[in-house]
Amino acid sequence: MGKALVFASKDGRGIARLTTFNEEEINWLKDYEYVYFQTLKGSETLKAVRKATEEDIKKFRVPVWIQGEEVPICCGQPMFFVGQIDDDGICAEAPANAKIWWHDAASFYVFTCSECLSVKALGQQF
Repeated sequence: MGKALVFASKDGRGIARLTTFNEEEINWLKDYEYVYFQTLKGSETLKAVRKATEEDIKKFRVPVWIQGEEVPICCGQPMFFVGQIDDDGICAEAPANAKIWWHDAASFYVFTCSECLSVKALGQQF
């Protein structure tokens, strides 16, 4: 038994991260890794099924932050995460005449506002 921070859920399944757990060691999970869970029938108890895969994380729209959570605010509320682009999925070479370029791993996060439909993107890097 333990506690988890739920990042996304739908139809009794979702993505979470364990925040506390009993003294028993969990060999298959490292700190800060996401788990794919299901809600036990007739209760609010979550059962960690396995480590979340990249496909799970994309399906449930959970950002994988490099530096820390940085959800933008719009219209007085947190914006909704749309998707993430990692530097290994785009060009790695600096454009001609670029004064600055990311130096290690970089990720770009896209958000939208459900009220005014504005869009915001932000980036993080190691």
